Amino acid sequence: MTPYNVMTERVIAIYCRVSTDEQAREGISLEEQQNRLQAYCRAMGWDEEPVLFIDDGYSAKDLERPYLKKLIDGVNKGTISKILVTKLDRMSRRLLDLLKLIDVFNEHNVTFVSISESFDTNTPSGRLTLQVLGAVAEFERERIRERVFENMYHAATQGKWLTQSPYGYDLVNKELVINAEEAKVVDRIFDYYLHKGWGFYSIAKKLNEEGILSKFDKEWSIRSIKLMLSNPVYKGTVMWNRTDRGNKKKKEKDDDEWVVVEDAVPVIVDRDSWELVQLRMNQRKTPPRAKTSPHLLGGYLKCGKCGAAMSISWHGPKTNRRRVYRCSANKNKGTCVSKYYDATDVEDWFKVGLLQLSNSLSHNFIISLANKVSENEHQEIQQQIRTAKNRYKRKVEAYTAGLIELDDLQREKARMEKIVTESENRQSTKTVDTEKLEKIVNKKVRTIIDAIETLPVVEAKALVQTLVEKVILFEEKEIEIVFNVTS
Repeated sequence: MTPYNVMTERVIAIYCRVSTDEQAREGISLEEQQNRLQAYCRAMGWDEEPVLFIDDGYSAKDLERPYLKKLIDGVNKGTISKILVTKLDRMSRRLLDLLKLIDVFNEHNVTFVSISESFDTNTPSGRLTLQVLGAVAEFERERIRERVFENMYHAATQGKWLTQSPYGYDLVNKELVINAEEAKVVDRIFDYYLHKGWGFYSIAKKLNEEGILSKFDKEWSIRSIKLMLSNPVYKGTVMWNRTDRGNKKKKEKDDDEWVVVEDAVPVIVDRDSWELVQLRMNQRKTPPRAKTSPHLLGGYLKCGKCGAAMSISWHGPKTNRRRVYRCSANKNKGTCVSKYYDATDVEDWFKVGLLQLSNSLSHNFIISLANKVSENEHQEIQQQIRTAKNRYKRKVEAYTAGLIELDDLQREKARMEKIVTESENRQSTKTVDTEKLEKIVNKKVRTIIDAIETLPVVEAKALVQTLVEKVILFEEKEIEIVFNVTS
């Protein structure tokens, strides 16, 4: 065969393609395709040696294939006269893609021949046949996709798991079973993040130092920790069809295409804690100064008179210098009349304020936090309803086009109505346990107080940022601690 890179004149091109699963399922080998196409060339009396374009292990769901691109490049350069395939679906399974390719071929006077379907795009009848066969091929692909979707949905509602088990679980007879030892690590990770204020890097570093390996005996990374903390499976929820991996790139689909099945697998992390972790992950970023300042309230303390940040300054003679918090507007612009305050005193007032809050948390704060959790729950429920309605809408379109029977449409309608009713009932009965939330916040406040007393400032501040948005200093012993309701 003539190599592609030495073509000097218009030649006949043979295009062969097989995906791994096709070859295993149907025995469609590349060698068989080549032999058939070469025999066809001899039978047609074409003496010139054809050029091979072979895509091994690529699906025909799109046009992102290396040798197909080279083939198209050859067409555009005018070096190809004919293109031969054994079957239409070797080139593409999508009608629109096929028509796009045929337009390019016709524009450059290239004939497209599929030997199994016995047609030639050089004739009007061949082009008509191509469009009809392409439509059938696309319809079959959609039917296969729909059947896969149906099977996966049914499996999920039955508690079946069709892929590799996530960390914390073992897969037994296609069902997830909690792995007790791994589940302890999952609990630790959620606790480190939610209650101790650790970041992804710190958690991964801690586990790696202890020699605890992730799934498949790999070390932990920032990405693996983040994925675990955001995986709804740990609260018992199966969520899939969220991403499209076409073109070999992962892209998130519109949320109305997601499939969400609640209470489908055993729970490792209680729902409220999981939701609080999501709120913290989605909260606005901590101010850079709050992370880098070596002082407890650096980056958090605000002036009660003008609202500007208060930063550390040093006051007194060199032999007796002391830390003070001073309004930056006063220090840099002279536009604020606030005085400076001894840093140790301010930090003591902060600790006293936290202690008072732990004894009597604001009811409004707990309600705000509960509302945030409820909002997340509401969004998930609405997602399930949208998914069910969109599936029914697609079935209506298929029925209108004569592609499915009335029984199929009625079954889909019944399923949609069941999902909508169950979701709405769950929404009407679901209430956030405010007492439990209050206990969680109380625990966090007391943990922060203990940390301030015993841990280095950097570690204590990591805990502070899990709960506190800012601290406002008005006068001596008069401060306001503002909690972040998304913490």
